[in-house]
Amino acid sequence: MKNTREILSNIFLFENISYATIDKCCSFEGCNIVDYQSGDILQDFKSEQNIGILLNGKASIISGDDGVIIRKLVKDDIYGVAKIFDNQKHLTKIVATSKCSVLIINKEFIEKCIEADKNIALNYIKLLAKKIGFLNKKISAYTAKTTDNKLYTYLLQLPRKDNKIVLNTDFSAIAKMLGIGRASLYRAFDKLENDGLIIKKDKEIILKEV
Repeated sequence: MKNTREILSNIFLFENISYATIDKCCSFEGCNIVDYQSGDILQDFKSEQNIGILLNGKASIISGDDGVIIRKLVKDDIYGVAKIFDNQKHLTKIVATSKCSVLIINKEFIEKCIEADKNIALNYIKLLAKKIGFLNKKISAYTAKTTDNKLYTYLLQLPRKDNKIVLNTDFSAIAKMLGIGRASLYRAFDKLENDGLIIKKDKEIILKEV
């Protein structure tokens, strides 16, 4: 496992932050690496509000109401960023789906780091801004008038390489997010493919016009 300094230097909070500041932050309490087994709960409504960064392994964000998998987490994924300064009840839980190690950062640690270097606050704000932009795109997808437009708008917002997207979210979770049924979702995929906008191979999607 990498040492704490090396791990911190590669996470969003410490982008373009000096090693001297990072070394100072390493002395603060509230930043620990925790190991989990498959099936362990990383975070739920009973948990303290912390930021978690997956160092290895896999986990899933699951709806607390019906157990639908909202998003799958893999190495370097982050959770809890928007909730750490929010006292509202968690509506989801995060469950390990394999052995994993997570860097757990609490609110007090972040506050001390910000006191050490105000640029750390700017890095935090930048990440929140990205998340707001992502959520705005989801709203656009949800409010699109036709089912295939909703789906296409959603696909356009996903990260891709060479116009290729690998869906890491269950189809049932995508359908729920878009406010449609699974059958409607499959029909929307078929329409987009028939219209020449995508090529679909299981969970691999190639966007033909972007």
